[in-house]
Amino acid sequence: MTKMMINDININYELEGEGKTIVFVHGLSDNLNYWKVLTENLKNDYQTLIFDLRGHGESGDDERKTTIDLYMEDLYLLLKALNIENATFVGLSLGGNVILDLAVNHPEMVNGLIIMSSFPEHTEILERIFDDFRTAINQGFVEFFDTILPYTLTEDMLEEHNEVLEALKYEAAEVANVEGIKKGIEAGYGFNITDKLSEIDVPTVVIAGKEDNLTDLDIQMKISDNIKDAELLVFDKTKHNILIGSNIENVLNIINDFMKKID
Repeated sequence: MTKMMINDININYELEGEGKTIVFVHGLSDNLNYWKVLTENLKNDYQTLIFDLRGHGESGDDERKTTIDLYMEDLYLLLKALNIENATFVGLSLGGNVILDLAVNHPEMVNGLIIMSSFPEHTEILERIFDDFRTAINQGFVEFFDTILPYTLTEDMLEEHNEVLEALKYEAAEVANVEGIKKGIEAGYGFNITDKLSEIDVPTVVIAGKEDNLTDLDIQMKISDNIKDAELLVFDKTKHNILIGSNIENVLNIINDFMKKID
């Protein structure tokens, strides 16, 4: 991993491989490691970029109010610093917000989009969920983990992996940037890019979990319905976290097939 001063903070990133570039943007409270199950399989055929959003992982932060636009600006400046003129972008949840914002504001940089478990606008349902997340993180990371986990995994998976998840919760609590998570939650309030999605004119795939009760199908369809020729793919027995079990291989196949369509 490497760090570079971008937008007055240190951004932690990994750039590997050669060829067409794929950039991955993680979700709230995650870090670049979320994507390694994919990039380890892709870096021999493509150049892959993974990085920690500000206030997450090993990236820094500052006193500015965190917004989706600020996350997007960090990404734009990182790409410029790395001399990446254009790329295909994959984003999960908050990361999907960031790459949609990039596609609207810097379309010249975007060859294609794969949006996973994301949302184009702040709704009343999301506001209630964000309020719960805000209350939980103000109590601590453990409480936040317990609150968000039922949104990410199905009940069967929660039961099957209960012991592992309990251990992971306390390990993650030792390194979590609570303030960064708080600011990431706040960034979701008021976000609305739906009316601008029609400006996006690149191949787009939206991947949704059929049982996602955080960003449900209706709100994800607002992305696919408003971007020209966007394709919606729905994974059964899946909530907000797409990269589980056999879904990993399916996502890899989707990415590889998608990249064949990119000029």
